[in-house]
Amino acid sequence: MKHAFALIASLVLGAAVRESTQPTEIRITTWNLEWFPRGSANEAPPEQQNQRIKEAADVLRPINSDIILLQEVRDYDACARLGEAIAPGIYHVGSNWGQNLKGVLPKGFVRLVRRHYAVNRV
Repeated sequence: MKHAFALIASLVLGAAVRESTQPTEIRITTWNLEWFPRGSANEAPPEQQNQRIKEAADVLRPINSDIILLQEVRDYDACARLGEAIAPGIYHVGSNWGQNLKGVLPKGFVRLVRRHYAVNRV
């Protein structure tokens, strides 16, 4: 799993930096949210899911990452809601839902990328 994170971080970072000759600092955060936003394999009420999204956003917001790599996120909507809770209009959601990058990345792996670093696909 660490190798998958290293690979995806390298690919996203390379695409984000492009061919700039100027030094660039990019902050990357990874987090396995475990059954996000439900909290378990069982369905959870919307209020509980909203609370988990708020709590995760409260942790991620002060880190101020350019790229956030997440695991065990239920779907695109849950990730988009988290991005909006962190900083409205700032993050672009990208993922491997529907593709598996030739078996390298597990399904449910997702990334949030600040819009000025956004890339279409890794």
